[in-house]
Amino acid sequence: MNHHLTATLLPYLGPLLVILLVAWRLIKNPPKKVKPNRLFILPLVLALAAFFTLKQSPAPGVVWILIFAAAGVLGAGVGYLSGRHREFSLETETGEIMSRATPIGTIIFGALFVARFGLKLAFPELNAGQAFGPSTAAHPAASVIGWTEAGLVFSTAMILATAVTTWVRIRHLVEQRRAPPPDVAKGDPQV
Repeated sequence: MNHHLTATLLPYLGPLLVILLVAWRLIKNPPKKVKPNRLFILPLVLALAAFFTLKQSPAPGVVWILIFAAAGVLGAGVGYLSGRHREFSLETETGEIMSRATPIGTIIFGALFVARFGLKLAFPELNAGQAFGPSTAAHPAASVIGWTEAGLVFSTAMILATAVTTWVRIRHLVEQRRAPPPDVAKGDPQV
């Protein structure tokens, strides 16, 4: 294959794979079992791990505190949306609470991804990976730890917000599952 053609098509391979994955997820959307008793175990373990990881770093400056706060707010927002864009149901035969992602969440993700990639195609100057700030700034790798910590704050907030939103949305199903069947509640004799 021609090297120029390969170099021209290679940037499209990643986005094409993501779009195919999003389409596949829309088509194959099996329900997953929700375990209310275990809903907060992993988020709390991850929150503790993030806390102790961040505690090992020196105190961040004001700019990094603002970046961490923004990452936490964005993560909580994404987690809330992730929890909101799910359908929950109670399987009457098994008593299991099932979750299925709604197509709207997947469509929003795909649309944002396509918009981001489209902007990078429309404005090629964004593809250079230039750092924000003056050209005499420190090497971009100098702040890698700060950005990874911001990513840690983002992901922890997202996981916690998803768990909280899921719990709020399935509480009535948990209560419904615990309630006695209608015949037993009324005291009607079994025939």
